[in-house]
Amino acid sequence: MNPILNRILNQIGDPELLDKLLALSNADLNSLLLELFEKQTEKTTPADILKTFRSNRFSIPSEANPASFHALEAQLLTTAKKMDIETVLLSPSAPLGSCSVFGCVDQYNVVSALRGTETLSDPSNMLAIIIADKLKSRTVNNAPSLHYAATARVVRAQAFSGSGFTAHFGLFCMVSSGKDNGSYNCEIELITKHFLFYKELIREHYNASLSIVMRKRSGYTDGDGFFTRMTEVVQTILPDTMITFDYDNEDNKYYQGINFKIYMEKEHEKIEIGDGGFVDWMNQMLGSKKERCLISGVGLERLLLLSED
Repeated sequence: MNPILNRILNQIGDPELLDKLLALSNADLNSLLLELFEKQTEKTTPADILKTFRSNRFSIPSEANPASFHALEAQLLTTAKKMDIETVLLSPSAPLGSCSVFGCVDQYNVVSALRGTETLSDPSNMLAIIIADKLKSRTVNNAPSLHYAATARVVRAQAFSGSGFTAHFGLFCMVSSGKDNGSYNCEIELITKHFLFYKELIREHYNASLSIVMRKRSGYTDGDGFFTRMTEVVQTILPDTMITFDYDNEDNKYYQGINFKIYMEKEHEKIEIGDGGFVDWMNQMLGSKKERCLISGVGLERLLLLSED
C-alpha cells in the first residue's frame, strides 16, 4: 500500500476504510466525494484561493503567446481538413480511466476528477474512444479507414524537470482506424496518411528539415517483417529525410510493432516535436483482433519554438 495512504488510514483509525469505500457503488462514492469537497470549500477563503493559486502548478497559466497558439491550432486543423481528416473539438474532461485502463499509464499521472471523469491528459485516447463508439453503434464503418484529428490543452500530473516543461500544454493528435485485410495493407494505408500529413505540414509551413527515429516494438508475429515493411513505406513517403533505427526496449507494451519519433531541425537546433505508433486500443474496446489503430501527435509549444525563430 502507498505509505502516505497507509499513514492516513492509521491516523483515521480505520485501516479498512479504503476497502469499505471501494465497496460502494460508483454513484454513492461520487455523492460522498462531492459532499466532502463541498464541506472543504465552505471553510476556504478568497485569500486561501490566492495562496493555492501561487503554489499549484496545475493552475499557473502558460507563457505561450495566446494568439500564436490558437493560430497554430487553426493551421493544423485546416491542413487536416484539406487532407480529408475529420476534426473534432474535444471536451476538457474524459471518462475516468480513459488512459490507465488501456495499460502502461499510471492513474497517479492523471488528474482524476468527480462524476466519473478525469481531466483530459491525452486527446489520442479520447479520439480512439469516440471512433470506437461510432463503430460500435454502426454510425460509421472503418472500411475504408477512418482518420480523425484534434487539438487540445491537456493536463498531466507527473512532474517534469527541465526548461519548457509544464503541467499543461497543447497537443495536436491524429487517430486512424481500419480493418486488417492481409499483407499489412491496412497498416500501410494508416501510416501513409499520417506521414503525408506531416510532410505537407513541414513543406508548407516550416523552413526546417525533418528526421525520424523508427523504434521496433513487439506485438506482431512477424515482427522483423512488419518493421521492415513499415520502414520501407516511410522511406518512400520521405525520400530525403534522415531515418534512424532503435531496437532497444522492444517489449514496451504501449505500442504494437513499431513506433516513431519525429524531429525537426532549424538553424542547427534539433527539437523533438512528436511521436506515434500502432496501438491495440480498438481491439480492447471492440473485441476484434481485426481492428487496427495508429496514433500520432505533436506538441504545440514545441512547434511554436520553431515558428518564432
